[in-house]
Amino acid sequence: MASYYSNVTMVKHAWSQSDVATYLQQVRENPKALIWLVLAAYATYWAFTIIYNLTLHPLAHFPGPFFCRISNLPQCYYEAILNGQFMPEIDKYHEKYGPVVRINPNEVHIKDSSMYHAVYKNPAFTKDPGSYALGVSQGMAFTISIDQHKEKRRTLNPCFSKLCVSNMEDTLYNELGKVVSKIKEYERKGEQVPIAELLYCYTADIISSHFLGQNLNLIAAANFIERSAEMQSFTKGIWMAVHFSFIRYILVATPRWMLAYLSGTFVDVIWFVERLAQAAIKKFDLEKALQKKAYEETIFDRMLCDNARREEKGRKARPLNFRELADEGTGILNAGTEPSAIMLCYATYFFSLFSHVQKPLLDELASVELQDGRLPLRKLEALPYLTGFIKESLRYMPLIPGRLPRVVPNGGLYVPAVNKTIPEGCVVGLSQLHISFDPEVFPSPHEFKPERWFAESGKDLDHWVLAFSKGRTDCIGKTLAYAEMYLVLANLFTGFDMELAPGSREGMEWDDRVVAHSKQNLRILVKSRTA
Repeated sequence: MASYYSNVTMVKHAWSQSDVATYLQQVRENPKALIWLVLAAYATYWAFTIIYNLTLHPLAHFPGPFFCRISNLPQCYYEAILNGQFMPEIDKYHEKYGPVVRINPNEVHIKDSSMYHAVYKNPAFTKDPGSYALGVSQGMAFTISIDQHKEKRRTLNPCFSKLCVSNMEDTLYNELGKVVSKIKEYERKGEQVPIAELLYCYTADIISSHFLGQNLNLIAAANFIERSAEMQSFTKGIWMAVHFSFIRYILVATPRWMLAYLSGTFVDVIWFVERLAQAAIKKFDLEKALQKKAYEETIFDRMLCDNARREEKGRKARPLNFRELADEGTGILNAGTEPSAIMLCYATYFFSLFSHVQKPLLDELASVELQDGRLPLRKLEALPYLTGFIKESLRYMPLIPGRLPRVVPNGGLYVPAVNKTIPEGCVVGLSQLHISFDPEVFPSPHEFKPERWFAESGKDLDHWVLAFSKGRTDCIGKTLAYAEMYLVLANLFTGFDMELAPGSREGMEWDDRVVAHSKQNLRILVKSRTA
């Protein structure tokens, strides 16, 4: 025992005589020394990080701007601070550095249309977690795992099938009738029509009424313009959430009443979905659920029923709780509202902007035989010029103009254009905007030509309809989105003479908020067409 205490005494003596002990004593006497210590450690860390990123990182041999190669700060600045202005900068990078550019320490961007399907149709290229973990952690759209995404999609696929959407035609027309009534109100007043807000309300009401089980009925609200603005805010702060991850965790943890104080209507929508999810859990009955047809089910019915049947058959059921239902409902409402409304807005804008498409499109629509006073969806889908117009609108203004980052799988990704292989574990992305205006894919890409889609080469071009992405993780609601475009556009074009309100061209320039969001909401002047 005496020996033990003797050793301890010797260690204490050595410590007290050491430089470390001396420095700690100085820190206690002079707190500024601690600050300098922290700054020195931070500077050392950054120095080693910069050296590593420039020389030893797997992407070190790929060209790119100096600051992009050493940190994420340029990307953060253009996306989060300047609100989605990174794509114009990436264009400049490609002009200087070639078809493959390093845009941050761990990601390269490719401007080579031939590589698109190799990345996005290959399920081995998984979503980059840093770009998709946005707080709605259990929603399908934000699921990183391919297996989990596949399972969730298999559950929800029946709700979005062709048969299901065909049976929604009455719902689509009923909601469209409300839009037309609103347009006529503005026409009678001689005022500009807030068509963007009306289309946002239309798509939100469709999703909520059919897939969530209760209509938000935004379009009937006296303050529908303000409520539409809240629906548009879903993607407003998306880049802040991507680059400052603590924000999304704070938002998830913040009590709803506090969020309601900050953004009432937005939280009202979340509450709306959460109440429906809770109600679905309480009233769920498997026997009754099994009697429903797919087009009668909400997504909550489908998820609960699928899970219960797994348990009944003795198979391993995926844990399913209120949070997952609410997250999925919020994700579906968001994904089914804003992208569809944006597509409808830009198609309406292009119809008014490019006068050469108006006569052939109206002549074709005039040939359609009405059924019960309506333009039937199945007949509209068979019209070549209308179909070409819709596809050309999706090409001319890609819904998702920027990157959809993917993680490179084992074996890497060989890029023939530069004779280099992007190593596994790194992130890669391509932009639909570049492909849409690639003259090798679309000759005369800056001309708006619906004819290109139904000419002899039109079927080959279908390979390049990218608005809904490609592969197993493409948009589950694309059939519904197309149905909305056929019905809404055909009825608006045949029902009204439309003219763009002053300033529309400047206002329809876009920011990249993952989706292409116009800088201002579209406004039009209308006059009802005479029969």
